[in-house]
Amino acid sequence: MARVEVDTQVDGAVLIRWELEGAPVAVDVATGPTPAAIDHAHVATVPADQTSLLVAGNAGDAGNGTGRLFVSVAPHGAGPALVAADRRVPFTGIQNFRDLGGYRTTAGGAVRWGMVFRADALHGLGADDLALYGRLGVRTVYDLRRDIEREHLPNPMPSRSLVILSEPGDGPSVATATAAERRTAEDGERVLLEIYVGLLEHSAAALGELFAGLAAPDGLPAVFHCHAGKDRTGMAAALLLEALGVERDVVLDDYELTARYRRREHQGATFEHFVEAGMTPEAAAGVLSAPRWAMQEALADVDRRFGGVEAYLTGPAGLTPDDLGTLRDRLVDPAP
Repeated sequence: MARVEVDTQVDGAVLIRWELEGAPVAVDVATGPTPAAIDHAHVATVPADQTSLLVAGNAGDAGNGTGRLFVSVAPHGAGPALVAADRRVPFTGIQNFRDLGGYRTTAGGAVRWGMVFRADALHGLGADDLALYGRLGVRTVYDLRRDIEREHLPNPMPSRSLVILSEPGDGPSVATATAAERRTAEDGERVLLEIYVGLLEHSAAALGELFAGLAAPDGLPAVFHCHAGKDRTGMAAALLLEALGVERDVVLDDYELTARYRRREHQGATFEHFVEAGMTPEAAAGVLSAPRWAMQEALADVDRRFGGVEAYLTGPAGLTPDDLGTLRDRLVDPAP
């Protein structure tokens, strides 16, 4: 099994798609409320010429109240199952709370589900959302926002502040400070590259502190977030996934997912803020996008300047090799 994707449909049904390594074969599909495939209930055996299946959203649900459906897909009658889920946790008040589990590593393992989440700002979680959030078992929330952002829109739960900045100090953002110079969508996207390179330059210590916290004995499950869950959060997620051994193309796929979940209608206030600061609507839309090339170039900059993600984390970020090893041990299930 090479890859399984799970997408929740508007009506609550779940579309499961998979790709196989080698010749097509029939597969067994099972579902359940946790990542443990052994606890999943068989849903269907799918013939070799079919690579997708639509199932009811509550198929195999044991009623644990997380609102999540996990899927296991395995070659019929033999072979290990690959477990997947819709990455987005189905909150109603925020759009971009996502599980970083399930990604395959180059060594054949997989990042553990339900251990690390990436998110947009958590102040939008309502009462029902908070009940669901509580059932995820999150121990630590890392708030990557600036002081003024946290004070204006505080989290509804205790959080650890780790300010991630793309420039020295806590002044205006790169996007706002240079707004009048940004005229085209390409200009807006270029802002993102400047932000990402700046984060790597000025927030190495904070990123190292985040990863050391995740490696601590009581550090998981955890969530880290900024405002939109795209830029500061996106850089932290990209570094983490690559450090765990996930291929760069897959890391970039994860970055681009924000465009699916946090759409234009969710970003009206931020869009107006940029326009009022002097940016054209086209450039503002570019800043709010998630262009693959910007994150790709930022990670290439890590390679050129620091010798790769691991060297960056154990160098400027100050993460110890032991902490990095612990992080991998705790977050990656080894190859079966």
